[in-house]
Amino acid sequence: MDKAIAIAARSDADLVEEITNIKVDADDAENGRRIQDENARLDRYETLQIEAITSNRKNAAVEMKWSDLARINIAQELAKELETQTISCQAIIDSKDRRIREFLAELEEKNFTFVKAMTRAEEDVRKMTKLITENVRRQREVHRGQLKFFEDYLQKDRADLLAEQKKELDILFEQRRQREESEFLEQRQEREKQFHQKNEDLCHRDLDEFNKVKMSLEGSIHELEQHLERTMATYQLNKEKLDYNLQVLAERNKEHSAIEASYKTKLSKLRDAKQRISDKFVKMETTSRKDNGNLTEELARLMQQYRHALEKTRRFEEQDQKKFSDVWANNETEVRGLVEKVLDGDRIIHEQLLGLAWTAPTLDQIQQEIEVMSEAGTVTGKSSTAIVSSESGHTCGSAGGRFSGSKVKAVMDWIRDEAAFLLDISVKDQCHDLPPEHRAVVEIDAILRAIGCEDQRDVDLLVSQFFRGQDEDDETWLVEADDVLSLITEFIVEKENLRLADVAPDKKKKNRKGGEKTDAEKAARRRKEERKFWERIGHALPSMSVRLHAAVESCLNRQYKLLHRRAAAVEKCITIERENHELKEALDKYLGSEVNQELQVPPTHVIRVLTNSSTPPSASSGR
Repeated sequence: MDKAIAIAARSDADLVEEITNIKVDADDAENGRRIQDENARLDRYETLQIEAITSNRKNAAVEMKWSDLARINIAQELAKELETQTISCQAIIDSKDRRIREFLAELEEKNFTFVKAMTRAEEDVRKMTKLITENVRRQREVHRGQLKFFEDYLQKDRADLLAEQKKELDILFEQRRQREESEFLEQRQEREKQFHQKNEDLCHRDLDEFNKVKMSLEGSIHELEQHLERTMATYQLNKEKLDYNLQVLAERNKEHSAIEASYKTKLSKLRDAKQRISDKFVKMETTSRKDNGNLTEELARLMQQYRHALEKTRRFEEQDQKKFSDVWANNETEVRGLVEKVLDGDRIIHEQLLGLAWTAPTLDQIQQEIEVMSEAGTVTGKSSTAIVSSESGHTCGSAGGRFSGSKVKAVMDWIRDEAAFLLDISVKDQCHDLPPEHRAVVEIDAILRAIGCEDQRDVDLLVSQFFRGQDEDDETWLVEADDVLSLITEFIVEKENLRLADVAPDKKKKNRKGGEKTDAEKAARRRKEERKFWERIGHALPSMSVRLHAAVESCLNRQYKLLHRRAAAVEKCITIERENHELKEALDKYLGSEVNQELQVPPTHVIRVLTNSSTPPSASSGR
């Protein structure tokens, strides 16, 4: 026990030390960055002060020069002074532009430094998560080994103690047989009582010690889990702080952009270019209006043709849909009658022929499936979703996905084993009293909700992360246990990228093109589900009932043949009985005739003599 506690304490100390080193490095880097920012801010403030003083002086000199220019009457001197004034103003503007470029370069450098800091923080978080996971797994293995060692030790100690007590008991029995029974009876009873008491005390003591060790180990595991939750909460708080800093920098960037725009508006000297562009625009507008008129007429003509073609297509589709609905309704009515007849025959076979209680477990399912699939002969998105849900079950089955059930089950088992720390305490309490199979379903469902896996598309994306680079038929598992958490992280990042791509503004044309493909896929899927529907309706009875009907048919055929043979035998017996009755009547008539009295040897005497001669000796002797 002390060894296990020492190992756990040493592992915790190593983990705290490594995390502390990471945090110290991060804090050191952050302090260095802040010192650099502060020095840069002080330098920038000093530079701005100097620039403001210099600019004020130059502006004052320019303003003072204007009053002197107003008193100059010679044009050449005035032009020369104006050029000098223009050069002075341009120097002031160039100084401002140079300062703006310096600020932009410094802002770009700060953005790059911030991106590097965010990347380094993400690496530190990933490294600490990996260290904590390895520590938890290592301590779990150590505690499991210590628990196994204690159980083996206690079992061995108990076996040795039982063997020793049995040996002593045999010695006592031998002594009892050597002594007289009257003298040794009370001592034997007392010794047996002491032995039983000692044995019970040893059992209770070992049981108490085992429970204490088990409780201490479970307490250690619980403390480690709480420590992990606190650490993850700390990481989340740091992430929120970094997000806040990012927002502050973004606001500052907006302010700098506004300042830059204001300076650019003050430096607009493009009036001549504007005039040239205006003239060119007038010419292009005249040409464009003429082309626009021609294109408008062409568009009107094409739209008229398109509307006519669209109207014809809609009418044809309505006619085809009506015909399809009528055929579907007729076939559905016929199928309903056939299904009812089949189920009625199944009920008659169970109740009348076999004498069994008949239940129809699939009748409600078939009726519901008929109602869902039969809406004017089409399958809506809702009904198809209901069918896929009924076939695949609740937890991300493989009936509607890209991957097989074995692949999905393997991925879910690994996630359940390696990401158990995502389970909430309430979920663990809920799973405590559930059977193993239900417990696994509840735990996997909770973990999938925690990582944001919400539908079949997310399940396919998650499974594809684990079988990346493999064929869909290849079920070879190439992922190590240590890579499960990194793959889950990649799944979350990939899902977020897909979500951002779905709301991007440049996807309008792609969605328009993809809509046609989606409609075609929906139509193909609808036809496929309709074929599956008719196949399922064609097998209304389960395979067990079909086999039962075949067995009943075979038995009935054998019974029919037996009854047919019995009927033939009965008819033959009736014929023989009738012939026997006729022979009896003829014999009675022959024996009762008056002619027999005139004969010297009457037939009755001959029959009596034949009867006596045919009687067996045993029968005569018995009489």
